[in-house]
Amino acid sequence: MYRRIFSGIIDQGKTASFLAAMREARDHQIDRGIRARTSIWGAMTGQTNGVLIVSDFNTMNDLERFTEMAAQDASFAVVRRAVRSEMVFEASDVSILRLSYHSEGLYSSEDATAPRKFMRQLRGQVQPGRHHQFVMAISEALEYQKKRGIDATTSVWSSVTGHTSGILLVAEFDSLAELERFEELVRTDAAFADLRRKTRETMVFMTSEVDLYRNLL
Repeated sequence: MYRRIFSGIIDQGKTASFLAAMREARDHQIDRGIRARTSIWGAMTGQTNGVLIVSDFNTMNDLERFTEMAAQDASFAVVRRAVRSEMVFEASDVSILRLSYHSEGLYSSEDATAPRKFMRQLRGQVQPGRHHQFVMAISEALEYQKKRGIDATTSVWSSVTGHTSGILLVAEFDSLAELERFEELVRTDAAFADLRRKTRETMVFMTSEVDLYRNLL
């Protein structure tokens, strides 16, 4: 599966009109047979009027069809222009990633459920030749937290654009309390800290950062 992330900033006071324009854009896309799990996330850390438009496609061909429609379909261009008009477009960026690991096993956009309410992203880079070790370390840490009752849908995405050693570790939670329990486990559980250390050892850790988001659509 492939993920397209459009990140940007909403103009002040335009959240409602932005989401209305996004609903129209999503419906337009679905009506033309392009399937993607599309969700909108608002930043809770950093630039708090920042947003992510996250679209998951089963194949690169599906993603290319979306890109082609964006370039050639005049009515879709109008709809997308309405979305961009609510944003500070100069601050926007597009990145493409490929799914490397999912806590639910084999996964497709058809299998995907509605997005959960909160999302924690860790962005960084994997050391050359260490991607397999990174995924294995993540898997061990997820099994540990699951046994301690922390329910999170977790996925690992590898960069297709930009720094191809880049990774995105995404955890979705149903409640802020669940996210806080995860953060408490990080702070207080020595065994979990050791598992997370193994993950960090496979990364160029100085480049990593954590961001929190809430689901808007």
